[in-house]
Amino acid sequence: MEKTLNSKDAMPVDALGRIGMIISRLIYGYLWYTQLLWKMPPTFGCPPNFAVTTDIHARTTGLCDWVGFMVLYSKWPLQASLVKSLVVPNLAWMGWLIWLMEAFVAVTLIFGLFTRLGGLAALAQAINLYIGVTAGPGEWYWTYGMLSILGLVFLAVPTGRVFGLDGWLRPYLQAAVDKGNRFAKILLLLT
Repeated sequence: MEKTLNSKDAMPVDALGRIGMIISRLIYGYLWYTQLLWKMPPTFGCPPNFAVTTDIHARTTGLCDWVGFMVLYSKWPLQASLVKSLVVPNLAWMGWLIWLMEAFVAVTLIFGLFTRLGGLAALAQAINLYIGVTAGPGEWYWTYGMLSILGLVFLAVPTGRVFGLDGWLRPYLQAAVDKGNRFAKILLLLT
């Protein structure tokens, strides 16, 4: 006989679970924040000419180093080709996209605002890094594997509802959904 899951069967989140969610979200958000500091705009820590690393023995600095590292060591030739042809020649403005996306992840997780969307962005960037740099010398692939899994956790588990702005925002979004607002319905899913 098949049993359906109802609210009585749901896994409860006790005080320890709530504290764990808060601490995990804040630490993961802070990790993303710290990774912004070594690639600050407008140069993103790059040399003045935005030269990327082209050899493991002649590395540049900042985001240019990691972008070049990705071209050299990506596990997927298609990713290496896209980074080389799209990102490298446009790094002066693509750096802004990368930096803002990572800043978005940090803000969403630290403030608990649209944490599921922040988790999705973190998951996407972590997978990108996993594919792009783990084959490089000195890189520990488990770092990026764990970074990916944590992004998945924050996408799947609505941690911003506990001591986060998502918990405050949800009733307002639900009221808008009840009135037929489709945009509010989308936003509600992201909290």
